[in-house]
Amino acid sequence: MAGVCAFTMVACSSSKTSSEKEPAKTEAKAENTATSDTKGIELNVSAAASLKDALEKINEKYKEQTGNTIILNLAASGTLVKQIQEGAPADLFISASKKKMTELVEKGLVEEGAVSNLLANDLVMVVPKDNKAKIEKVEDIEKVDGKIAVGEPETVPAGQYAKDSLTALGLWDKIQDKIVFAKDVRETLSYVEKGEVVAGFVYASDAVVSKDSTVAQVIDESTHKPIVYPVAVIKASKNMEEIKKYEEFLKSEDSMKIFQEFGFKVAK
Repeated sequence: MAGVCAFTMVACSSSKTSSEKEPAKTEAKAENTATSDTKGIELNVSAAASLKDALEKINEKYKEQTGNTIILNLAASGTLVKQIQEGAPADLFISASKKKMTELVEKGLVEEGAVSNLLANDLVMVVPKDNKAKIEKVEDIEKVDGKIAVGEPETVPAGQYAKDSLTALGLWDKIQDKIVFAKDVRETLSYVEKGEVVAGFVYASDAVVSKDSTVAQVIDESTHKPIVYPVAVIKASKNMEEIKKYEEFLKSEDSMKIFQEFGFKVAK
C-alpha cells in the first residue's frame, strides 16, 4: 500500500476516504431507548470502505430508533486491522475479507465464535462512462494503452481478489507496467471516474453508487475466493450490550434490504 490511511474518526464518515451462517432476517427493530431527556451513546464501528453508502443510510435509521450515534471509520480492511491492533477505538469490525478478520482472531482481539458472515459481493471491472479505450472484457486490458487501477493487494481485499482473478486468467504478470495501486476500493473507483485510468477493479456495490463509470464485466467468481464480509464485536468493547444490539440491527430484514439496494448480497 502506497501509504497507511490516516485514522480519522467522524460521525458516519471518514476523511476519504471477506462461520458460514446466514444472517438472521428478523422484523425486529432496535430497542428504542431515545427519549427527550435521554442522551444516546457513541459506538465505534470500523468498516470496509465499500460499505460507506449503505452503512450511512442504515446508521441514520439506527440513530432514529435508539438515540445512539455510530462513529464510522472507513478504510481498507487491512488498514483497519492495523489500527485495531494498535489500539484504535473500535466496538465492531466489518471486513471485506475473511483473511483480515482471522488476523484479529489470531491476535486475540476477536472471539472466533463471535464471527459471522454478514454480506457477499461480486468483483467487477469498471471503465469510465465514455470508455474511450473501448474495453469490453477483462482480456482487453492487456492490449490497450492506459493505466489499470487495482487496490493494494496486501491491505485492500478487492485488490487481492483482482490479483487472484487476473493471475488465474494469465494477465497479472502481463500488465504490471500498467497497474496503479489504490489505498482502498473507493480510491480505485475515483481513478476510473476521473478518467485517470482506463479500467479498475471494484465491487458491484461500488459500481451501484457510481455515476461516472460503467461495469464492463462481472468477473467470474471461480477465478477468486468468495467475497464475504464477516462481522464481529471487538473483545475489548466497553459497550458490549449496545454493540451486540447494533450487530443484530445490521442483520435485520430492514437493514438487509438497504444493503441489497446498494448492490450487496446476503451471505450464504
